[in-house]
Amino acid sequence: MKRVITLISALLCCSLVSRAQVNLDEEFFSLPDTVTNSYLDSVKLNIARPNDYWMIGVFGGASAQYGYFNPSRLVRWQLQYPVFGFSVVRHYTMFGIFPNMGLEFGAQLNYEGYEFKKNGETGSRFTESGAYKALITVPEGFFLSHFHLDIGEHFKIMAKLGLYGGYRLKIHRILDEGFEESETYQQYVDSFRDYDRRLTYGVAAGVGLGLMFSPFEFHLTVNGKWGWSSFWKPDYASPYYYRFAYPLDAGLTFGVYYQLTPRYGHTRAQLRKLARKLMAEEQNK
Repeated sequence: MKRVITLISALLCCSLVSRAQVNLDEEFFSLPDTVTNSYLDSVKLNIARPNDYWMIGVFGGASAQYGYFNPSRLVRWQLQYPVFGFSVVRHYTMFGIFPNMGLEFGAQLNYEGYEFKKNGETGSRFTESGAYKALITVPEGFFLSHFHLDIGEHFKIMAKLGLYGGYRLKIHRILDEGFEESETYQQYVDSFRDYDRRLTYGVAAGVGLGLMFSPFEFHLTVNGKWGWSSFWKPDYASPYYYRFAYPLDAGLTFGVYYQLTPRYGHTRAQLRKLARKLMAEEQNK
């Protein structure tokens, strides 16, 4: 009799343990992240590599020109707008372990130019072809490295560095006082001189902030470019006198992008969220 009671007690204990295990499993998937994080971190995700996706977008903004001159000039920033263009971004995980990399290429309508300011002591200023100000329209193409650091699920910081090239399409000069009536200088108000350079190229960079609400992203970027092609031939005045003027510009743009392929964020919180989703799908099968 004692053996029977012992056997029944053992069976009851096994049943209770089994029941408790079922309840634990059911409770496990409903517990908050703070309890299940260690388990979710161990889940193997059979998906594409994090932050390995394509996106395309358009942007617009304004450009400010300054310039770097020899001989030195008193210059001031001038503003031109609108800047607008498009770009394609390819995010990828380098070597399978660095999910912050990317490449960006595209084209835009941008500007170059310069503006000389008056000398505070003499009241005079330098001119080029009688003009103290030049506004140049420049269609450009660019190819950039695109680095990004995700902060949470919807926010990221970006940095860009690369090369650009373009063609100085149009120019408009504003003549200084005393030159407005000169026919010699009037002919160059809206035309390039023989010694002006039309091709432009150099290094471009930028930093920005991004908001991500898949499949859309919104980017606010501060851009800069340093031209390596002078506005004119450096020796046009004399083969013994080197005169150069390189673009040194900045800009501000806002862009809207669309993710062409699915994006899987690389932060720990994003990976845990995806692991939880995959496990919930397995349970529902």
